[in-house]
Amino acid sequence: MLRYTLLRTMLLFGCLLALYLVGVRNPLLLMVLTAVTSIALSYVLLKGPREQMARDLAQRAARRLRNEPVDAFEQDGAEEDREAEQHRGDDVRREP
Repeated sequence: MLRYTLLRTMLLFGCLLALYLVGVRNPLLLMVLTAVTSIALSYVLLKGPREQMARDLAQRAARRLRNEPVDAFEQDGAEEDREAEQHRGDDVRREP
């Protein structure tokens, strides 16, 4: 996801620079044209990274639905939850 975001940002600034060098000096027009050209170019040029990001996000969502940890932080949290459940179970059995 970071890769796609960086590529979109670089494309945005590349369009801004290219339009400025071509001679677009009106700030409002420069921003509008930059946004329009950047969106159009990213739709065509960044199709592969966008589809990869969509697949990665879909896989993460599927893992979350199956209650599997998605990354190291969630895995640590899941292990801590299991340990806490075990200790809670031990405390309940010890009480008279």
